Amino acid sequence: MRKQTLKAVMIGGCAAATTAFLAPVAFAVELGDNTTLGGQVFSDLSYINLQNDNSKGVPVETQPDGTGFDVKRFYLIVNHTFNDIWSADLTTDAQYATASTSTVDTSPTGTTSALTSQTTSGGVTEVFIKKLYLQGAFNKAFVLDVGSYTSSWAPFVENQYGYRWIDKTETDRLGLANTADWGAFATGAFGPDNIVSYSVGAVDGGGYKNPTRTKFVDLDSRLSVQPVSWLTLGVGFYDGHLGQITASNSNYPNNTATRLDGLVAVKFAGLRVGGEYFEAKNFKTVNSAAAAVYGTSSIVTSSGASPISDQAAGYSTWASYDFTSQWSVFARYDHAALSEDVAKGLEDVYYNFGVAYAILKQLDVALVYKNERVTGGSTSISGADANGSYTIGGANDKGAGTFREYGVYLQYGF
Repeated sequence: MRKQTLKAVMIGGCAAATTAFLAPVAFAVELGDNTTLGGQVFSDLSYINLQNDNSKGVPVETQPDGTGFDVKRFYLIVNHTFNDIWSADLTTDAQYATASTSTVDTSPTGTTSALTSQTTSGGVTEVFIKKLYLQGAFNKAFVLDVGSYTSSWAPFVENQYGYRWIDKTETDRLGLANTADWGAFATGAFGPDNIVSYSVGAVDGGGYKNPTRTKFVDLDSRLSVQPVSWLTLGVGFYDGHLGQITASNSNYPNNTATRLDGLVAVKFAGLRVGGEYFEAKNFKTVNSAAAAVYGTSSIVTSSGASPISDQAAGYSTWASYDFTSQWSVFARYDHAALSEDVAKGLEDVYYNFGVAYAILKQLDVALVYKNERVTGGSTSISGADANGSYTIGGANDKGAGTFREYGVYLQYGF
């Protein structure tokens, strides 16, 4: 039987980065014959200031706000190899259980009750399955994975971006792409120097936290090409119902969610430059044009009424440079129009920049600044404290919200 030591496990299921400290890498130890254990942690100590406009247009400080320490990701990874073809992987994750709180500003300037029903850290930590799959590696052109496995697009972008430990990719942050899902995937690479690679999955569509049996499976796919060693081009396509169509509502009027993705990335002599573009139709919409709260399902309604059709589109660009073997600088800029058909003024602009230092091969630290502004309504973003969500924006379509964070970020593997 073949022994397989997990020297470098990409948390997103991606290929290794050009320089070790640019990508989330976990280092594992061998427990016995063909079994390894590893882990990965993302954490930070930072100050956050979030101000959202209330109904009177007055900025009000909103949770999460203040200084704190967060552990945003904690993966434990177990890999076992049966033979030269078959292997299995279990990756668990942990986060704080969440609780909804609500506060009201009763000052003469208006209330903030529409904005302060936040998802915040609770008193219990839950452990859940991120990935659990059986893999059959028949050859480099065809690898079969069954279970909860790495999704086709977001982890692919993470590998090109290289700074997942600083923040999620744009479609992941906005809730428009899963990083893993339950289903069956075929992946592989072929051609001279594996110039072409692909990933095609038939998935439940609800993400790794929701293995609900669905009426139909979704299509999750990607095709990429590396014509030269320093250039990567990729396209992705998603089509389905996001795990929301079951036997009980299959006769209701419904929409189909589709997402088209594109990526161009360059890695050369310590320089990384790249960008992705997406168009996501019917993933989410707003509750009403006047309130402009983004996040309502566009797939199916509980009442049986026809769901509203809506589309989001945006892009993300990034650049980083390793000016020594240990020091690097990085920056990123995202822009998204969240509701092109209903609340056309609803936009999200995000950027970050910082400097990183590789203390050890498996230990990285960075000084980071982040800024995000939502105008023309509000939305919920996956991130901030303890990987919880935060609402950013105004109490109506005339309002706005601004999120600022600066602090020290850390990743380490074992």
